[in-house]
Amino acid sequence: VFLKVGFLTPETDIMPIVPALEMVLGEAIGEKVGDFNFKTITDKFSELMYDYPFRVPAKFALIIRSLVTQEGLALSLNPNFKIVEVSYPYVAQRLLTGESPQMRRRLLEVLFKDGQFRWQRLEGMIAIARSDQNFDLLPTAQLGLQYLLSDEGKFLRRQLVMALTEDNRLHTEEVQRLWELVKDDLQPERLLNAALSSLKEVSSEGIAAILTPVAAFKVE
Repeated sequence: VFLKVGFLTPETDIMPIVPALEMVLGEAIGEKVGDFNFKTITDKFSELMYDYPFRVPAKFALIIRSLVTQEGLALSLNPNFKIVEVSYPYVAQRLLTGESPQMRRRLLEVLFKDGQFRWQRLEGMIAIARSDQNFDLLPTAQLGLQYLLSDEGKFLRRQLVMALTEDNRLHTEEVQRLWELVKDDLQPERLLNAALSSLKEVSSEGIAAILTPVAAFKVE
């Protein structure tokens, strides 16, 4: 990752750097979410820059400086301020509503692990996103349906069918939990209109592609 974003040059030998990074980042990951602090992480990372050939690209330097400054200002006004708690809803919303291929890939990386769909992760993301009163779940559901029925969504269709029928059973409990979570935001009339709008933009082949594997599954 550090090579891709330009923190290290391609010819850098990363083997001696890995243990130091694991120590710094491992401590951060091991902390509780509420205890995460950008300034602490950047201070520790700054120490590494004296020992290893790190360089911070200008755009990242600006972002990091802005985050640390804003976090410091917020903490001066409210010592109990937790930047991760504030940013979580935004991150969840961006992942759920992102339309670019890059954002969709990130969402799939979050929702799938070792080829298995993580139902609780999706529930958590939706719950966090809904904590923002301005968040409207319906457009997100519409985008999801459009993507699911598109050629690009072929992989996701297959993975969802596998998730729904994993262990030779229909995972109705997980689906029911999701519905209980979103039903207040997805009123039948609005949901139907959104679905019809999405279907207008999808070919008959796309619809058949998602219905065929579901119809082929037989409950014994």
